[in-house]
Amino acid sequence: MRTQKIDFPDRQTLCVFPDKREDLAEAITELHLGGNFPVIVLIGGGIDEREAEATRRAIHTISKIAEDMNALVICGGTDMGVMAEIGQMRSQNQYKFPLVGITLEEMVTWPNGPHNANFLWMGKKRWQLEPHYSHFILVPGSDFGDESPWIVEAATILSKGHRSVTILINGDEVSRKDVELSLEKERPVIALSRTGRLADELSRQPIRHKLITIAPAHNEQRIVELVHAALLGKEENVLA
Repeated sequence: MRTQKIDFPDRQTLCVFPDKREDLAEAITELHLGGNFPVIVLIGGGIDEREAEATRRAIHTISKIAEDMNALVICGGTDMGVMAEIGQMRSQNQYKFPLVGITLEEMVTWPNGPHNANFLWMGKKRWQLEPHYSHFILVPGSDFGDESPWIVEAATILSKGHRSVTILINGDEVSRKDVELSLEKERPVIALSRTGRLADELSRQPIRHKLITIAPAHNEQRIVELVHAALLGKEENVLA
């Protein structure tokens, strides 16, 4: 396993490259995060224009919660959609909460990173890493979704002694996998409706998994209540 400091235009970010999932605990130690955290796993993808305002408002709420609770946020780390928005929100507000990007080494690039920055040999585009994350874990895999088990396991390791929650904004089939793996770990999932795609699909289901709760993306107070309930263990507040 190797470590590397990535030089972005206005910051230097530590990145680790574990070879197998058994190395994940050691990789997290290499990041020098220090201590354990309540953990928010933020999942989602591209932001559609018609849901953009509600989505950005929700991400602002989530970033403020993370700052206020000294929580650690895990997200995909690429410079697109939900992943980009949480990084930009952290930077714009000068927040200090740890923001850990976990994604596939083979699918991303960065300043002075892999030379084939436009397309891989199999025709897949390399995505830029979002420059405002505090840490990166770049893992093996060739298709988005291969990182999902790493994200779920990292949340378990990083939240030891605390609680964790998964928050879904919009989402696709990769996000569906993330949700399923979170539920297998008995990690509660908050799906933010009015952000599109998977989150809205779940909100329309009359019968859902008991650990899935729906909240409108524009309802800041409700999101705060649900995240606090999940991370502080106040189960009486979690009912939708």
